[in-house]
Amino acid sequence: MRFDDFKALVRLTLRNPEQGAQVLMAQGLPMSVRWMALFLAVSVSGLLAYLAAVLFPIPDAEVPQMYTLVQQPLALATMQLAAIVVGAGLMTGVGRLFGGFGVFADALLLTVWIEVMLLIVQVGQIVLSLVMPAFASLLGILAIAMFLWLTVHFTKALHGFASGPKVLLGLFATLLAMGFVMSFFAASFGLLPEMPQ
Repeated sequence: MRFDDFKALVRLTLRNPEQGAQVLMAQGLPMSVRWMALFLAVSVSGLLAYLAAVLFPIPDAEVPQMYTLVQQPLALATMQLAAIVVGAGLMTGVGRLFGGFGVFADALLLTVWIEVMLLIVQVGQIVLSLVMPAFASLLGILAIAMFLWLTVHFTKALHGFASGPKVLLGLFATLLAMGFVMSFFAASFGLLPEMPQ
């Protein structure tokens, strides 16, 4: 993919996410390329998070427990890779439970593309933090909104669903269930803060 094609796909994704997803899936990329794109995306994301931590350090007294991951790009990239693979699996599996026909290979490609779109926002957030810090936090909110918006439209395109609100409801239910499961494992491994006595 040339840079001009990349820019055109970014614009199409922002203007019409479902059409952008269809264009992506129609590329017929081999599975090896999809995995390579995943590794590249999470590697860049981990490096950008580390760069942000170096440029904008948090005082030691205010450092949250999970912030230490940002200072370890490899660990962060590994966690993001696992999250994207799990997310692609859930996008495929939950969609099929409700009558969808999408496959994991396409779900992986679409979740990687969501990560790429979020990387663009991440770069913008770092730049804004340098020149206009007051507006940088707004991009964080934009990233969350973009994630939800793209996930809903990409899930519709992947499975052939017609109702955005139903997909959004299913997404929230899945995230809630995953949050419960993850908090259980986090508590088991002692990653959650202790409750005050």
